[in-house]
Amino acid sequence: MKTKSSILIIHVLLPVILLVTGCKKEVALLTDLDNAIEDKMTQYHIPSLSIAIVKDEKLVYIQSYGLSDKESGTVATNNDLYRIASISKPITAIAILKLVQDGQVSLDQKVFGTNGILGNTYGTPPAGSNKDLITVKHLLDHKSGWTNSPNDPMFTNISYTQSQLITDLLANRPLSSAPGSTYSYLNFGYCVLGRVIEKITNMTYENYVKSNILQQCGITDMKIGGNTLNERSPGEVKYYQSEYSPYIMNVTRMDSHGGWIASATDLARFIVKIDRSDSKPDLISATLLDNLYFGYKNWYFYGSLPGTSSILSRIDNTFSFALLTNTRTESDVNLILDDLYNTVADKINAISEWPSEDLF
Repeated sequence: MKTKSSILIIHVLLPVILLVTGCKKEVALLTDLDNAIEDKMTQYHIPSLSIAIVKDEKLVYIQSYGLSDKESGTVATNNDLYRIASISKPITAIAILKLVQDGQVSLDQKVFGTNGILGNTYGTPPAGSNKDLITVKHLLDHKSGWTNSPNDPMFTNISYTQSQLITDLLANRPLSSAPGSTYSYLNFGYCVLGRVIEKITNMTYENYVKSNILQQCGITDMKIGGNTLNERSPGEVKYYQSEYSPYIMNVTRMDSHGGWIASATDLARFIVKIDRSDSKPDLISATLLDNLYFGYKNWYFYGSLPGTSSILSRIDNTFSFALLTNTRTESDVNLILDDLYNTVADKINAISEWPSEDLF
């Protein structure tokens, strides 16, 4: 049984090495953490990694390691942007909760059909399909009734627009269970939530999130990433994966479920505004945050794409950390994530004294 004192949430987005940067401030208490991270980078052949650690809503440590571009020899910095993959979902979830808080939408509102937010924009739900019963909360909770069988639609037909994908699933993929009854992790559900945000606000998903969520967090550099190497944004790392090219996916189409690029500090700024602590006002009420894992004192969220492994975590209502890398273990995408999470969490819990300066 999940309780408010302990929960671990793992979400992964799927399709299917050592120079220390900048003017590193030598903090003896953090040497073990640095050494442990560098050991994992060697073990998993990670080209670059960036980490930001928050304690009591202060940014107490930020560090980057390795090379953000091996071919050019570019040393990683704390300003580097990484694809954050499924960590885009907490951002979308907060955007939805902000609309709920502002009275613009209800979690129980239907999404498709005559009485739905999106109406029949993507076609009329087939009679008796139950697709007209799907609510905003069902999509947030991954309980729409759709599954990734026979495939994850967000990684197929990459030339399709979002509209074409939604139209196709609404017409042709039956629900595997009644809406609200069964959990099944679904990237597509958060793609639909992005369109819900657009319908309600009459803004693009990206612009709404930038204006109403990220700007309120003091974040200015986050954006939806490009697909190809040539579309890489200024300051964005290069991604490495021998088994599967990081540059043959439609990342831009993933916007609301996996499309954002960010720095570790960006994500640290974000989590401070949703952590239910008092010194820095949150964007969302604690009552609304309790609708999802944000209300728990311990949670973590993973993101994974070819060339990307990312972690966002909250520990004991005291610490938070963001960790971003530019590769993954393709044979077992959770291997690198689990090991990095456990390594960093263990080191954080072992450190009794932290720098008092707030690096935000």
